[in-house]
Amino acid sequence: MDSRELNLTDALVFRREVQRQISRSAESLSLFIVDMSSIKKIFSRNNPEIGHTFLSNIARLLQRICREHDKIYRIGDFTFGITLANVSSDIHIQLAAEKMVRVYDTAIHDLDVPYNAGVFIGIARYPENSAEAHDLIRKAGVALEASRTADDPYFVYRPDAVETLSLKWNLQEEVGAGITARDFDLHYQPKVSLSNGRVVGAEALLRWTSDSHGSVPPDIVIGIAREIGRMNELTQSLLTTALRQASEWPCGDDWRCGVSVNLDAETLKDPDIADVIASSLSIWGGTDHRLTLEITEAALVTESDTNFALLHKLRSMGIGLSIDDFGTGYSALSYFKRIPASELKIDKSFISNMLESTGDRNIVETIIELAHRFDMQVVAEGVESAEQRDMLKELGCDAAQGYFFSKPLTQQEYCQWLREAEIT
Repeated sequence: MDSRELNLTDALVFRREVQRQISRSAESLSLFIVDMSSIKKIFSRNNPEIGHTFLSNIARLLQRICREHDKIYRIGDFTFGITLANVSSDIHIQLAAEKMVRVYDTAIHDLDVPYNAGVFIGIARYPENSAEAHDLIRKAGVALEASRTADDPYFVYRPDAVETLSLKWNLQEEVGAGITARDFDLHYQPKVSLSNGRVVGAEALLRWTSDSHGSVPPDIVIGIAREIGRMNELTQSLLTTALRQASEWPCGDDWRCGVSVNLDAETLKDPDIADVIASSLSIWGGTDHRLTLEITEAALVTESDTNFALLHKLRSMGIGLSIDDFGTGYSALSYFKRIPASELKIDKSFISNMLESTGDRNIVETIIELAHRFDMQVVAEGVESAEQRDMLKELGCDAAQGYFFSKPLTQQEYCQWLREAEIT
């Protein structure tokens, strides 16, 4: 192996080299495109000089696992093209890919820095997939995208992968267009006080219907927005919409106008998110915005020092913070005591079984007592019966939401629901 492992190889040169390897191969050849680009975020947080150390380690380790007639090319900053002659069986391809994954893990481990960045490998075979270098490279690229989509470390090209990825790319285009046009809806599910039955706010829930795919779950929309680099735009759009619509609710100046918006784990890591939220508040929030951000417990624990600094900044802006789905994450009290939260939401999995399960009922009671000791309000999610409501009230829970009170409603439906709730 020569210096090409560190020097970038031009795309045209790479194609010619692959074609040459195909021509020299008597039986078969497999092309591996190994993408390590997610490692770049580690270098941005640490000394950028370790990037060269990482590349040197990768080159050394790859050389160890490759045979004399195998070829390695660096075709991107942290992307490699590797040709393995006479390797085409599923088991041999799997063994080779797993060796490359171990090489990646070893190279990062040697850096002695915290990381959660993965490697993705796309694989195409000669002669099964193509005898032309340009087509083999393209199909390895399709397999690489399939690897990322499935969140698997490697993927061998299959014709059906093209159709699956085509659907994904179409959906990405639709989500991107939807963000530009602000073509997303919010539905609102009320939170109701268990002490007096009055509305104390509502949770905003993302809804979107694709022209070609129908109703698309919120987590899919959020994941795609992140993939196409437009998560900040979507977050600001949803926050602005929620604050604008909450200002239109027929509830005067009391806390029934409080609105909660979910903030996902990846968005919480974005250093610009506080400015995005402040921008939305400046448009519709004013000084009496009554905004609460719901953040999952697992997201609060991940990269905690950075997250806690952001959370304190948000609290200083007068924003409420709610620990969502409590009990399903790490539940580590060492983190819990540091979270500047104003509200805690008990996951519906505990609520649904607490009438029959003494264990779940004890967990719910313990969570309520713990939250109150830290001056947090407690909201139970997924309440579907009067019996559940009554038990939660008996256990000291402050508020609840769920289909017993109301399903998620459109803006128009929620305004009408509030008017009727005021009358009754």
